[in-house]
Amino acid sequence: MGRRAAALALLALLVAGCHSSAPNGHESLSAAGPSGVVRIGLAQLLWPLDPTHARGRDELTLARALFATPLRTDPESGALLPGLCSAWSAKGAAWRLRCRHAGAIATQLRRARLFPARRIRALDERRLVIVLPAPKAELPYLLTQVGAAPPGVPGPFRLISASPERVVAERRGLRLEVRKVEPRAALTLFRAGRLDEAPVPLGDLRASRLDPQLAGVIRVRRLLAADIAVFDDTVPTEVRHVYDATADRADYQALVPEFEAPPAESLSDRGPPKASAAVIALREARKEIPSLPPIAVRFSAPREPELAYGLDLLVAAWRDLGLGAVVGGPAAARFERLFAPYPQAAALPAAARGQLVVPIAWAVDARLVSPRLRGWREDALGTVDYTRVSAP
Repeated sequence: MGRRAAALALLALLVAGCHSSAPNGHESLSAAGPSGVVRIGLAQLLWPLDPTHARGRDELTLARALFATPLRTDPESGALLPGLCSAWSAKGAAWRLRCRHAGAIATQLRRARLFPARRIRALDERRLVIVLPAPKAELPYLLTQVGAAPPGVPGPFRLISASPERVVAERRGLRLEVRKVEPRAALTLFRAGRLDEAPVPLGDLRASRLDPQLAGVIRVRRLLAADIAVFDDTVPTEVRHVYDATADRADYQALVPEFEAPPAESLSDRGPPKASAAVIALREARKEIPSLPPIAVRFSAPREPELAYGLDLLVAAWRDLGLGAVVGGPAAARFERLFAPYPQAAALPAAARGQLVVPIAWAVDARLVSPRLRGWREDALGTVDYTRVSAP
């Protein structure tokens, strides 16, 4: 209870501190800006511009604006939609697809290795054949992943210029200007009317909801993603189980997603956690700690500030219990945000690929979106379809 109270007190201080930096008065945000231009601030910018290496919400969103996938999904229903491929059918383990740029798609699928396949071959530039080791009904959904997009094929937006800090792309009179910018700097630019989209900085969500200038422009979306600890097979199974049972999910929920997403106890059950079962598991796990092998479980430091902060919370709690959790050094574990590759609930546990995973919390995305943008909408994967956005 002491750590819980301390966490909530710290959250209150964060809220008070962030809110105190807000401008005085009740000024509304300006809806002015350059016509036909969407100015986007991202904490992470995909570089180099290769869809195979896109990771995380920001990189995936930019990749989807620049590259075309063989198939797509409807942002509301998750149903399959045509992309570069317009028709697909299966006979046993063999799939036949009618596609534009079939040769480029085949090359990219062999390169990205998104799924095991006996053969991936373009019969010509319009026909693609994929033969799997066994029948797999979800193959079309796997072709909606960003990694399936051939880099040399034009995507929704045409690239105008690119650097590690700034990407500019255009489509039918709409211009995307994407900047890599730290979230707090992005918030300042957003308040000044110099960005149309910006992330809500870590610890600022509740304060922003209380800010009269920002309350009406916050978009919060729960994602089909979870923050997880991943252990390699050098960590004994009994050690991983104790880490799972003693993970301080309550503090994490309070201070990272700020109560916008519940703790996660598995990747398949998105319902509310079973509090009584968690308390019993914690009590039993504490009894096991003295008998565990005395090993230091080293976590690699995440590059994302939000995940790095969350890992620090978890490691501190584990160390308080007497576990040898450490950040840095030769890593036997890592902390990351696992995204479903396509918008189906079963896709998330499948994405773990049999790794030793400890789920901590479901993920949310919080954005500030200018009132001048029309049609801005984020799907369950965190992707914004900018082809439907306008900036009058």
